[in-house]
Amino acid sequence: MEGSNCKPIWPYPQDEWTLLEKFGDSKDIAREYMEIHWDNFLKREDITRLAQAGVTHVRVPIGHWIMGDILDSEPWISGEWKYFERMVGWCREENIEVWPDLHTAPGSQNGFDNSGRQANKPRCDGWDTNMTGATYAGNVLLPKNVWRTLKAVDDISAAIAKGNMTDVVTGFGVLNEPLWTCDKAIVKKFDDLAFDIVRRHMGDDAAVYIDDMFNPWGWNDIWHEEKYENTFMDSHIYQVFEDRLRGLSPYGHVEFTCDSSIQNVDACCYYEDKPSPTMGHFIGEWSAAFDQAVGPKLGYIMNMIRLHGVAPGFDRQIEPKRQEFLANYVKAQMVTYEGDVNVGSARGWFFWTFKMEGGAFAEWNFLRGLEEGWIPKIPDPYTASIDVHGSCRDILAVVTKDMSIVHQDPPPRLTSEQTFVGRSTEKSNRITFSIVVLSIVLGVCSVTFVKMKTKNGYTVLTNNRN
Repeated sequence: MEGSNCKPIWPYPQDEWTLLEKFGDSKDIAREYMEIHWDNFLKREDITRLAQAGVTHVRVPIGHWIMGDILDSEPWISGEWKYFERMVGWCREENIEVWPDLHTAPGSQNGFDNSGRQANKPRCDGWDTNMTGATYAGNVLLPKNVWRTLKAVDDISAAIAKGNMTDVVTGFGVLNEPLWTCDKAIVKKFDDLAFDIVRRHMGDDAAVYIDDMFNPWGWNDIWHEEKYENTFMDSHIYQVFEDRLRGLSPYGHVEFTCDSSIQNVDACCYYEDKPSPTMGHFIGEWSAAFDQAVGPKLGYIMNMIRLHGVAPGFDRQIEPKRQEFLANYVKAQMVTYEGDVNVGSARGWFFWTFKMEGGAFAEWNFLRGLEEGWIPKIPDPYTASIDVHGSCRDILAVVTKDMSIVHQDPPPRLTSEQTFVGRSTEKSNRITFSIVVLSIVLGVCSVTFVKMKTKNGYTVLTNNRN
């Protein structure tokens, strides 16, 4: 504020480690600061609104430090567990189930900001390579930070059971987005051990989901034994993190969903070339964002706050033509990510995220989309989206090619001859799996929407993340 000694931190913290590091030895002050977020961002009325929209599950990303495993050299602040418990109570009142998701790991499993500590490039070596203190699990040598991550899974799932929350907390994601460069043998052994830990504490019916390392094709023929019933592979699809995808026309984005994203949906999970008898596949993150990259825009916004005290785009409104496209884009993704109830292992989707501050990133805001009508009301749990909205191709037939609603940010670096038209290729399939870099993980965070398909129909799910 003007005239005060409180100056904005610059460069602005892009992750929770950097933010808390700025408090130095003043951990009590840091905890007071974090309490403001924990206590206020997710509100009771948000859970009510989600329930009224048909949401039946929430996925809650949490940090590995939440139970207090913090080294003296680490700036993490714990204290958010009581807010997780409060949220579980709210969800119990609204008949919503909770699926926590371990979103971070000691040393960082991907180098992204949402791992708690951003690196100078995507990397996994802080988690899977530092062999100081490593010990064997079977024939696989696991680094100390992998064992610490398993301890986090153990501590959290044990606390859920001890707190008598398993009537509401019915699933657990053991680690979000381990990078494609992680040692796959280590990731597989970690997943196996984490599965055993969760089931030991939370019961044999607890849903356990693992991440595909940005490659859903590489996870078939695993976990097919009977004990792995009610397990899932989690994949993430976005069209906003690559120049060539941001530059598509509105028609091109929906066409890409129909032609290319469906191949990601169908990539997993199989056993002996048939749908897995035990493991389903869901799209755990997607959004309505299509033309504006988060990272560069966030840097600009934070700099303007520093210089002028105002966030550009805070009161941003979405023009009617753009809203009309967003509605079709969202419907196309809903239909595609649910897959065919009679074919394959697709079991549904999660929308990222339930709420955003301000309007700069409005296309990530599920509740705003509901209010403005570009996210449709969710069908009842036994109705497929395709039965309400038609097929992806039916939706594509009414989508505009008008480029005036596209506001690509940052501007494209490709020439017009290089611009994609949205056709499916092997390379473009994998581009859709890009990490979202929205903001730091702060314990109980924001919520995303999911619709899960079961043998008896459809179950609507939602997902929490900051």
